[in-house]
Amino acid sequence: MNSKEKCNQLAAEIRKALGSGITLSDDVVHYIDSTFSNPTIEELEAILQDDSNCEKDSLMELLFFPDESMQLALEEMLQYLQIDEPDADKVVDALCRKALRVNIRLPQERGSIDLELPHEVIPGFIARLHISKQLDAKLREVIDKYAEEGARGAYKVKIRNSRFLPAEKNIHFLCGFFEKLRPRSHDFNICLDFALSFLAELQADQDIYPALMAKKRFYLRSLQKAKRLEDQLQKNNLETLLSQGKRVILVDQADARQKMLIIDRISRAVFGKTEYFEDLDPGGSSIEFRSDQKIQDILKQLS
Repeated sequence: MNSKEKCNQLAAEIRKALGSGITLSDDVVHYIDSTFSNPTIEELEAILQDDSNCEKDSLMELLFFPDESMQLALEEMLQYLQIDEPDADKVVDALCRKALRVNIRLPQERGSIDLELPHEVIPGFIARLHISKQLDAKLREVIDKYAEEGARGAYKVKIRNSRFLPAEKNIHFLCGFFEKLRPRSHDFNICLDFALSFLAELQADQDIYPALMAKKRFYLRSLQKAKRLEDQLQKNNLETLLSQGKRVILVDQADARQKMLIIDRISRAVFGKTEYFEDLDPGGSSIEFRSDQKIQDILKQLS
């Protein structure tokens, strides 16, 4: 199949997916309600028809933001077609050839609206599908082996949407991640979200384990700074500290502790080891969980 045929086939599949309509996510609806004061479907339609409204273009982009269900519908074909980056423009051109009306649905029976997919929105829409990002063959194989059939597509979409560099060390780490943590674990998704975000921060040639330990020390330092701030606030109020030129950095201590637990969980599973650092919590005890099951139990309570 040549490049043109592949792009036309993908464009046709995208049209099919859009033909089923888009149900707006809670996050999108929250943005609309916050920005436009809980508009009715009629008021929303009026906003979209008002060219003088400065929010119209960003709202239109948001309404046509591909959700996970749409990406799941396209994942198998993307894996089969292996679209190259230069071909993305050809998919855009193929979608622009014929007008397409899409039913945009608000949840909770708030109504729906039929909108024509604007040509100026299509390039951004295609970019967010990451159609030219190729998932490593070995990683796909590991996902297919260890993940349940109904969840494989969602994991591939999550990885397709991530920003990490597909360097050899990163791919090797993720293969070990799926093999050792096992997708059926109750804390797997929490750990995967962290791992993908963590990998996106790394250079292509970085070793994973030392980088994980450096990240754990970062969270430990954050907790130590928060502890020192608490001690200072027992003696002086916030205004006094600011007047003294002290830097006041607010730290989400629960999040920092959870991230340290996640790092321990991943490190012990993938590398068979981790490092422990003394850190006094407000009660005077240290963070040190040498039982992997205890780490899982605490993550379950925090999730």
